[in-house]
Amino acid sequence: MPTRAAEVLATGTRLLALVVFGILLLLAVFDFWWELRGRPSLGHRFRRWATRYPLYSLALLALLGALLSHFFWQELPAR
Repeated sequence: MPTRAAEVLATGTRLLALVVFGILLLLAVFDFWWELRGRPSLGHRFRRWATRYPLYSLALLALLGALLSHFFWQELPAR
């Protein structure tokens, strides 16, 4: 892999990791805030939604699985 392409890939990977961890941090802050106020947690809210709409939750899980398989099983181009 050329040096410039490796630098762009490393920068993109770092940016993606920061975005993912930022979203997880934001969700943790919301969950903590709801706990302090005596409200249901994020996991409880999601479980309630998933039991109310099982087909939507199945579709969401299928989409997540397709995205993960696309990212991790994608082959590098041969040179």
